[in-house]
Amino acid sequence: MELERFFHVAIKTDDIEASTAFYRDVLGGEVLESGDAGGGSEYVALSVADKRIYCFERPPYEINGLVEDLPTGILHFGFVVPDVDSAVAELESVGTELLMPPETFGDLKIAFVYGPDGELLELLEEL
Repeated sequence: MELERFFHVAIKTDDIEASTAFYRDVLGGEVLESGDAGGGSEYVALSVADKRIYCFERPPYEINGLVEDLPTGILHFGFVVPDVDSAVAELESVGTELLMPPETFGDLKIAFVYGPDGELLELLEEL
């Protein structure tokens, strides 16, 4: 499977304003976008150094009921791929467990899979 680049780290926060202020004001990040992640849960995407940090009140896979409520902290990390559907098919063919099938999220097509130790990986295709 071809990975184009490491894209982001996502965190869950109890205070999205405080998290945004920390990554923006203390670490010199720039807010790129913000909005509704679904189910009334907010998110903020920031550019910090040369990567993105996504702050979520609740991530999409939690909102969709695919996992129980998660604690705050690091949720997953994401890789850009040329084609999410092909990447998911390739990973499933070698026994990788799919958490969330491909769906559109803004200008991205995303899917989530489990790594070998239960870590979550997001695959992103830029639309």
